[in-house]
Amino acid sequence: MPHLSRFSRRDLLRTALVAGATLALPIRAHAGTCSSTAAQEEGPFYMNSYDRTAPIANQTDLTRLPGASRSADGEVIHVAGRVLDQKCQPVKGMLVEIWQACVTGRYAHVLDPNPAPADPHFRYFGQMMTGEDGTYTFKTIKPGSYPVGPFERPPHIHFKITGGFYPVLVTQMYFAGEALNAKDPLINTLPKAEQQRLIIEPARRPGSSEENLFTFDVALGSFELPSGAAMPRRG
Repeated sequence: MPHLSRFSRRDLLRTALVAGATLALPIRAHAGTCSSTAAQEEGPFYMNSYDRTAPIANQTDLTRLPGASRSADGEVIHVAGRVLDQKCQPVKGMLVEIWQACVTGRYAHVLDPNPAPADPHFRYFGQMMTGEDGTYTFKTIKPGSYPVGPFERPPHIHFKITGGFYPVLVTQMYFAGEALNAKDPLINTLPKAEQQRLIIEPARRPGSSEENLFTFDVALGSFELPSGAAMPRRG
């Protein structure tokens, strides 16, 4: 594994392609159950800069930083959905984290070699806890594409879901209609059915003529209780 300071997008791509053979294993669906959402590479640009010992504070608007004079550049979109268990039931109290590039395709990370300019008005990272109905919602901008060696990654948003006894799920949401989707080495390690669940069509928000809502439901894998642990009570 390359030293962290020299970790390049090419290294990420190589690692992801090797891991892809495992991630691409078909997931069997059964009647009355939800197949787990396909896992994808976390990558080196995870915005893990907050204090995990502090109470979780919902940060759902990525389009404006506190005290900023203006909003971030780019097309404003809304991403919303539910976190579900294997029985398709909503799961409350799950931490949903998202991170992404800005409209130029640049991440707010010291390891990002992309020469594109960063957006000082964009938050780049968001988080919130799911409610009683398992829902989450974020206001953000549609990210730009960016080069990875000889390839160009399509616009996408990273998701990380954690909580309870469920295994951590890291995945990515893509945008329908992007020509780069068909050429992307990461998403194409998955079977077509799994790709379709990660590529989301836009929808109209109630009372709006703009197609700026993307609904992305995430299904978790089954949880395993530690040896000797009691089943947690729902409430």
